[in-house]
Amino acid sequence: MDFILISDFLDEIGCCRICTLRFLKPNIDDFLDVENSLKSKGIPINQQCKHETKRPKTNTCVACFNVFNFIDEIIMKVKSSEWLKHYEVKRFVTSYSLPVSLDLAQLQIWLALIEKFPNMFDSERPPDISIKDVMKNILNTKLSDDLHKEFHPDGMMINIFFVIDNEPEMMTKLESVAPELMVERNKQRKKFRTEIVSRNYFEKFFIPKNIKLEKFRQEFSVPPQEPSSALQLEKITFTGPTVFVAGRYNKFSRALSQSPWILNGKRITEGSVQEVIVDAIASYFKVSESSMTFMSSGREDVDVRCLGRGRPFVLEIMNSAKTFLDPSSAVQMEEKVRKSNVVAIRDLQMIPRDDLRHIKSGEEDKKKIYRALCTVDSDVTVEILERLNIEKEFEIQQWTPLRVLHRRTLMQRPRMIYGVKAFAVKDKPNLIVLDIVSQAGTYIKELVHGEFGRTTPSISSLIDMEIDIVALDVMDIDLNFPKSLNRT
Repeated sequence: MDFILISDFLDEIGCCRICTLRFLKPNIDDFLDVENSLKSKGIPINQQCKHETKRPKTNTCVACFNVFNFIDEIIMKVKSSEWLKHYEVKRFVTSYSLPVSLDLAQLQIWLALIEKFPNMFDSERPPDISIKDVMKNILNTKLSDDLHKEFHPDGMMINIFFVIDNEPEMMTKLESVAPELMVERNKQRKKFRTEIVSRNYFEKFFIPKNIKLEKFRQEFSVPPQEPSSALQLEKITFTGPTVFVAGRYNKFSRALSQSPWILNGKRITEGSVQEVIVDAIASYFKVSESSMTFMSSGREDVDVRCLGRGRPFVLEIMNSAKTFLDPSSAVQMEEKVRKSNVVAIRDLQMIPRDDLRHIKSGEEDKKKIYRALCTVDSDVTVEILERLNIEKEFEIQQWTPLRVLHRRTLMQRPRMIYGVKAFAVKDKPNLIVLDIVSQAGTYIKELVHGEFGRTTPSISSLIDMEIDIVALDVMDIDLNFPKSLNRT
């Protein structure tokens, strides 16, 4: 590839130095020192003097519309923003919203390069490094130095929006240039009411291979002329990172749902485990409760307590102002939850996103331990106790219970019962306590009473007698997550 010939042509049509380099097959880091990168490709600096990187308002780059001139302004606005103080983070990432007109300009230059240098450029593979990638490389490096923060995908997001006034007018012309390419897009617009053409759609379909040059030239110049409307920096916004806080909870109430229980706009239970926990944590991360998503390793019914080590849970916190949780603040949160008298939490800690797999995967592989207080039709005998002291694991077949059919698919599921122990209750001859170790996903209430034969075998069928649950507790969930913390 003759870099000097291409450079001369790009300079002639009105490209700035950065954009000239974009079309000369550079490495992304070459943009940190544009002049030396051009020199390394044999292009004398005096040969690239017509269009400086910082060009006057009356001399606009036909490729980038002078977008790179905004870098210093962006840095100044970011540094002076009150939002920068709001987010107590050590990392950042940038996001860019650029007009599709820049993609159109790239297509115009692409077509011109193919026409001028047919053996050097491809009709399917873009001829340049994108403006967005170059902008990220230059701006992220400068921001990292000025903000003393590390660029990282999990950091605070700085959202930078550019607009251009005549964008709709330019995009409307695409209808006549390539109507066949707009058919699918028009369907999407009717369905989602989106812009005329999105960047993704343009980049995917509007390439020289799909364009008839003669028809294209009826609406657009090849190569492009200096833009009639100026590019504007519309706004800069900030979005906090998404962080994850894990712990284990106990539920001591038999009248508390795990998540808010609302039916036909009316609350069924007064509160929920989720609300008690979220209320104690939201203010620390400076977020609203709606910015937090509660996840757990299964759930217990409203009338079931969760005791022992508790149930593992994770809070996904979007737009968080912090990426750390100091131990003293975690203890304060745990104490606040404990004062509710219905919920307690422990081992509160930050976790990386990858650790979500512990909550989400292997749902049916975990073991859960339950304690059920049951009543039988007659006095509990030694024979009943012997029948229900089962050390050997066995499989049951369980149809979806009638009580959850409104939210669960009707199907039969195999489940493993790993052991049962039975104990008599002193001075209560018709009561029995069952300790049950089961596969996660087993419906314990139906395992006990059988639900009209929909669970087989059941505790009822094993003793050939009607039996029902009076009270049920979750005693343990066999999942060592999150790690146990020894806090004093």
